[in-house]
Amino acid sequence: MAVAALAMAAALFGCKGPKVQKDVDVFLPEGKADTVLFKQAPFVWHVTPRFDYSKVLVTKLFLCQAEYEKEYLGAYKMRDNGQSTVYMTCEQALEAIKGMDAFTPGLPKIVYLVGWQYNGHDSKYPAFFEGNPAIKRASDDDPLDSVRWLMKEARKYNTYVSLHINMFDAFEDSPAFLKYKEADVLAREKDGSYIFGDWGYKVSYAAEWEKGLSKWRIDSLCSLLPIQEAGTIHIDAFHNAVPRPRLENGKPVIRMESPISPWHGHTAEQDMEGKANIVKYWDSKGIDVTTEGAEMGIGEITDGWFPMFWHYNSLDKAMSLTASQACGGNIYGPVRAFGRSLNGEAIFRDSPSLESAFGKFKEEFCKKTLITLYLNNFGRKALVSDEAGNLFGILEDGVRTLLKDGTLTVAKDGEILSDEKDVFVPALWLGDRSVIAYSESGCEGKIWTIPEGVKLSGKAKGWILDVSGRQEFKDFSVRKGAVTLTLAPGQMVLITD
Repeated sequence: MAVAALAMAAALFGCKGPKVQKDVDVFLPEGKADTVLFKQAPFVWHVTPRFDYSKVLVTKLFLCQAEYEKEYLGAYKMRDNGQSTVYMTCEQALEAIKGMDAFTPGLPKIVYLVGWQYNGHDSKYPAFFEGNPAIKRASDDDPLDSVRWLMKEARKYNTYVSLHINMFDAFEDSPAFLKYKEADVLAREKDGSYIFGDWGYKVSYAAEWEKGLSKWRIDSLCSLLPIQEAGTIHIDAFHNAVPRPRLENGKPVIRMESPISPWHGHTAEQDMEGKANIVKYWDSKGIDVTTEGAEMGIGEITDGWFPMFWHYNSLDKAMSLTASQACGGNIYGPVRAFGRSLNGEAIFRDSPSLESAFGKFKEEFCKKTLITLYLNNFGRKALVSDEAGNLFGILEDGVRTLLKDGTLTVAKDGEILSDEKDVFVPALWLGDRSVIAYSESGCEGKIWTIPEGVKLSGKAKGWILDVSGRQEFKDFSVRKGAVTLTLAPGQMVLITD
């Protein structure tokens, strides 16, 4: 059955001759294989992206969490309780950015700050006009001065720093809550009672836009911080319906309900029009909007409003749009056959020390993001699944992937570029003469075939990449289209001509 499936794939993808047959045979399906073909949607941008997010490392850094009493159904937030948990200050965030840059030489990066405002993450919305004192530098009186400093300093390390905000939630203790209540832009039931969502009250996009408050919020934030220089912002929980918790069998269960505010009489389509107007206004200021989930899009697959989704599991998008039209950070589900990026937010928040965080970042960059940045350069042709639950990504120019037991293996023209523990992947953002190699457990005299399109000669130089700075690496040789190298456990090197 596997042989028949491969023969069919060979015919389907125009395979000719021994070399191409080797390309097809590099990964073998187990049992019956099913194929989903890539079919480009007639895509149109409604905004003008400032970045190609498929060629950028996008991540978040979690600075501070605003704590709260779980007073609503025993789990959900209505207001802060005055306590904060600090994970990282602005100065520590810059150290993290320096370290990330040391492992990603020359790679453009975008970092969104979580918990930069008021008491931290999810504090005081719909307002976002004051900084968080807990994350500021001692030399600054205003926490926003520390954020401005971080945004400026990060540019020295190929990094654009911007913000993680929310334009849907509204909390009772917000300095803007009364303004929003009096303007009648909060979501309400038909009888006029206010709607509680999973986090506080909810803002009606359509009503807020009609009353001019969306522009007021955006203009105010842009006057406080150089968001336009960053050219991007991340909007969390940009839902198209209200996530409403209800008790079922004694446990809260969330149901998505639309339209957002029956009281205002707006349809779901008008809610989306209001949301689109908000995104267009950000765009008019030269700022891209990225958002939390692929299900938070506007319109059809053919409509381009968000160039990047943090949570990305949409097989429809992945098999209808190129990576430059829609991509993700935390990629999961079958889409992982085309790569997955690291989650810097979790790495730095959960690690016991900055040193251990850098070790984890290095590993995950090499085994996830580096591979994904490479795969994003090749058009997708198909996704194949087999009876054993394995997934096979079929890409242009002889690039293939195998997702098996959570591990992604990559090959080009039948030659392995990454497996479970070792990686040898072109760093294409540096041009066609650079490769990054990494070994989790170490390797001795391992031979890697230089993939087509990459030029390395016997004059190539090697560098160990580490937060302490680059060191020359000599334990490799280039001969007859192959690189032989020895790496210590956890070692990452750049080989460049």
